[in-house]
Amino acid sequence: MTDEQLESKTSKGKQNRNRNIDNDNENDNDNEDDKFQTEQVYDVEDEIQDWKFLNKSTIPKRGTKEFEPDGTNYQISALEQSQQTMFQAINNVRGHHTTKKLIGIWMIDEHDQYCFIPQIRGNYFKDLGKAINIGKFQGMKLNSLETIYLAERGSLIVYLGNQEYSDWLYNSAEVEENEDGDKNVSFDVESNLIALDLEYLYSLLTIPLANYQVYAYLKRLGYIIQEYKVQDDVMDKTLLSSSPTKDPKKLESLVRFTLWPREWGIMAYPFFHSLHFKTKHYFKYTDVFKNLKLNFKPIESNPNESNINITFNVWKPSPSFSKKTPPPPDFQLCVVDSSKNTDFLKLPQIQRLFFQLSPPPSQQQQQKQNLFKKTKPSTKMESKRDIRARRYAERQAKLDKQLQLKNEYYRLRDDCFKNGGQSVIIAIVNNGIMNFISLSSGQFDSLQNVKTRLNEIYPKKIHSIIYNE
Repeated sequence: MTDEQLESKTSKGKQNRNRNIDNDNENDNDNEDDKFQTEQVYDVEDEIQDWKFLNKSTIPKRGTKEFEPDGTNYQISALEQSQQTMFQAINNVRGHHTTKKLIGIWMIDEHDQYCFIPQIRGNYFKDLGKAINIGKFQGMKLNSLETIYLAERGSLIVYLGNQEYSDWLYNSAEVEENEDGDKNVSFDVESNLIALDLEYLYSLLTIPLANYQVYAYLKRLGYIIQEYKVQDDVMDKTLLSSSPTKDPKKLESLVRFTLWPREWGIMAYPFFHSLHFKTKHYFKYTDVFKNLKLNFKPIESNPNESNINITFNVWKPSPSFSKKTPPPPDFQLCVVDSSKNTDFLKLPQIQRLFFQLSPPPSQQQQQKQNLFKKTKPSTKMESKRDIRARRYAERQAKLDKQLQLKNEYYRLRDDCFKNGGQSVIIAIVNNGIMNFISLSSGQFDSLQNVKTRLNEIYPKKIHSIIYNE
């Protein structure tokens, strides 16, 4: 055999070996794919919704849904079994413990309608209701908003009171005395009174439905809400003191009197033209703005057009909140139903809302509130906002002291110009869809809240928005 024949045989042998290795690899890959496919096909979570998991205490994991039946007996039997289990889970009796059952009786008086809670149970009344005494009974009084909110979330069962129940409330003390101090005398509410459904409770609302929707939405988020009480002197405040307007005929005659010298050719310029007075040249914008005088003359407003009031006082969740002596509200909110009127609030209406705002807490009150706040080390993960604030503080700490003071100065000053001192939240509701808008008045004239701190940083500087050279 020649060398060429030997080389051709060896090359063919190598090719055959490579082909065998490739075939073996392909067979192995096919086997692995088959195993992977069988695992996917027979995955229990991906087949159907198994309602048997409802009978367990843990929440089941959800798999991919079946988009269409395949017609197999296996799938049909599994669906029937799961459907039967679903009906069994739905037919189970759902209830609560009798010791945690909260019952309220809707009372109708001559002057008021409210829900009376004879036995207080649960932690709902830290910020809800008012204490009330009826006869010898001490309970809690809920308004229509609070009643519907607790009933809607399934925490309260409301019954309609009648004359028999009212007589029992006011005369129960005499009955107990006649029976030698027997304190087991009680009124069977469930058998003698009628339970009210949500449809009837919604009809009890004495305020617009949009107000309740905003109230329930904020309560579910954890905020503390109380209704705003309109003060009697609000109408007086909306009438801003101003000088009486002059007669237009007298004003017209006065203008004509000042213009007659020019009409007769006595003066080349009008009577009050600047050329008749000493002129001044300005070389800096600061001097220009200093000589510009703002007109602080009060503006008249018609209270008849401002038929709008603040609806709710809102506080952030706080364990130390007291409904008897509440602190100044964190937010004050006005509900506007745009489904009835799409026009935005007019200027007199916005002014009326700002007149109704509660005064901001003083520095002493803020210090007292900070003393009562207990700071506990939080075990929660940092949010993105906290991370950005921490990184910003770290960057500021690395800067020079003068730069830190300068950044603090502009941050405090510009924040007053942008956000102002006080703000009112407008909740716009359109057929259940809620949007919240914050309206605030910018403090361009006086920076009362941060003026002391600004003077500490730059004592001899005018704190204004103009450019100081």
